[in-house]
Amino acid sequence: MPRRAAQNWLRTRDPGLASVRRAGRVALVACTGFYAARYGLGNDVAAIYALFGAIATGGMSFVPGTPRERARTLLAVLPLAAALVTLGTLLGAHSWTAALGMFGVGFLVSFAGVGAPRLGGLAGGLQAFYILACFPPYAPATLGARLAGLATGVVLMAAAEMWLLPDTPPGRYADRLAGAAALAAGTLRTLAEGRSPPSGSPERLLTASRELRLSRVPEDERPTSASARHRALCQGAAYMTHLLAQTRQLTQDARDAPDVRDPATARLLRASATACHDAALGLSGRGPAPSDAPYTAAAADFEAHRVRPPAWGTDSTAVVRGGALALDIAHTGTCLVTAVRIALGAPVPPDPTPPAERPGPFWYAGRPTLALYACRLRSHLTPRSVYFQNAVRIALALAAARLIVGALDLAHGLWALLATITVMGTSATGTRTALRPAFTGTLVGAAVVAVMLYTVGAHVAVYAFVLPFLYLLAFSAGPVLGMGWGQAFSTIAAAAAFAQLGPARPGLAAVRFTDVVIGGLTGALAGLLAWPRGGTGELRRACSRLLDQSTRAVTETIDTLTAGRTAGDALARTRLAWVIAGESYAQYAVERGAPDRTRPAERDWMAVLLAGNQVTTIGQSLLDHCAPGALAVWPLGAAHLRDAALRIRLSALPLTYEPRSRKPHPPPVEPRAPDTPTDRTVIADVFASSRGRPADPLPYYAVDAALWLTSLEGMVAAIRRTPDEPRTPVPG
Repeated sequence: MPRRAAQNWLRTRDPGLASVRRAGRVALVACTGFYAARYGLGNDVAAIYALFGAIATGGMSFVPGTPRERARTLLAVLPLAAALVTLGTLLGAHSWTAALGMFGVGFLVSFAGVGAPRLGGLAGGLQAFYILACFPPYAPATLGARLAGLATGVVLMAAAEMWLLPDTPPGRYADRLAGAAALAAGTLRTLAEGRSPPSGSPERLLTASRELRLSRVPEDERPTSASARHRALCQGAAYMTHLLAQTRQLTQDARDAPDVRDPATARLLRASATACHDAALGLSGRGPAPSDAPYTAAAADFEAHRVRPPAWGTDSTAVVRGGALALDIAHTGTCLVTAVRIALGAPVPPDPTPPAERPGPFWYAGRPTLALYACRLRSHLTPRSVYFQNAVRIALALAAARLIVGALDLAHGLWALLATITVMGTSATGTRTALRPAFTGTLVGAAVVAVMLYTVGAHVAVYAFVLPFLYLLAFSAGPVLGMGWGQAFSTIAAAAAFAQLGPARPGLAAVRFTDVVIGGLTGALAGLLAWPRGGTGELRRACSRLLDQSTRAVTETIDTLTAGRTAGDALARTRLAWVIAGESYAQYAVERGAPDRTRPAERDWMAVLLAGNQVTTIGQSLLDHCAPGALAVWPLGAAHLRDAALRIRLSALPLTYEPRSRKPHPPPVEPRAPDTPTDRTVIADVFASSRGRPADPLPYYAVDAALWLTSLEGMVAAIRRTPDEPRTPVPG
């Protein structure tokens, strides 16, 4: 019974025993290469590099993907690892040359991961190769042995990824998106058939929307690379989230007014359900890439049908509102289908965005991955980029640690720089959080090392016997028990390895602890002085800017449509702010690590991005279809639209400043009064005033504008709440 309880406890801490299997692979490969070179070939240099080759690529790195993909990645970076070892060997003659090289390597390796998650996951290991080679002894003549040992460790690690305790292939983000599309398809089909949706449909739609957020997705499943496929998956998730929200609104309306039906709306919903179903099949690999031709035709037919003024009755407002929501779902679904086709590698039509408004939403379609990667690198070459900030911080910390170690002539100074890598985060808070367990674990491990070296002495066979078990504990204890435990066992394992290469005295424990303290403090100081807020601080700033530009664009668009004012560049500025905020959110999701439901985000950042996306897409559509002042023919409805836009602007103002100061500010407007005009009020006013008017689509654009503002008001309300607060639908 205790054994079963221990297994259950371990599986709770390490689902699927992924960390234990990974630790087993690293321990077996590292020790196999080390023993073969040390005792088989009698070459200590090759033994150390074979050991570190496996540890750096298996223990210090995180490479997402399937076992086969990880193996290919390790083999692909082997030439780069060899170049770093060569560079470190040549620059290790002097401390200042080694430090300069350390700064360049630290920055370039860290920054290169901006659009390549696999390369970013290998950053720590690649830096370790240069670190190991740039420390004394300066021996260029041993470069051949170093490279041979390195190749042995990396190749063995690549083979182990496929054949030795291989991990279960990670989930696919495309399957999450496919599941959400299938759920939307089923709900839309139910609504089209006039049947009442199941009682839990709104909650299921909301849950599916939340599960698309990157903060809820495991690290090895997140589509964060610069490739067109990953960009399309992220953009498709944004469209899917809005489609789910509008579908949820339709289900709530159907529950409130179950007898209201419109055949034209039902046909459009049926086409939308078919398109979502086809998208789900394509994303899951059970069908071809979806086509938007039937979808587009159904939307065009509906728009042609709805320009005829309705015979106004008691249910007319509900019919018009339901049709507008269905048309919004159709247009959103068209964008979703385009994103899915890009993700699946299917051809898409040329970008219809006018040249003055480019780049369009799918500007990346058809571009090579290397070109998109270069584009992302260029866009992040700015101090406002979290990737740039993090790369500079790490480079400064590593270079400073290398200079300090060289100036003090510390023995085993390698551990100082490895400690710097260990404690460096993307924020000062993350660095401080890692500092204490790193010091505590090293101190405990050093104490055990002192006792071990004193009692075991020169009995090398004992160290050789316990080394695999120590490395197994070193790489499994951290994820299961905490960073301090991993650091303690790593200290003991390193001492056991080096004790097999030459005489080791108990004083080695004190040297190791001193090195870790110096490296840890250097990393903490760099993290405190250089952009201490990291990804979270930059995300607050980017989302603050996006909210500000978005609400300006809303008021500018509504003023243009209802008062005839000239449209400015607010929508263009919102597009740029949306791109920057999206990149910051991707980095923030990486910084938070694996999903943790007990550690919710301080703000619903995804809702900010969704609001920005809706402002740009629907706002531009309204401006494209309506001349300036076109909606002024309905004075009361136009006034309601301007009031709603202003209310959104004022409600979002505290959020645009709160992320910068972190201080709560009272809202500048009173809570929404129960008698505040809603989109239903605008619909009733527009069509009551349009009797006898020739058939044209203009009244429906007023309806679309009203629903757009209602949707944005709900998003702002969601942003104002903390993510763990319950969501309630916005009235109207």
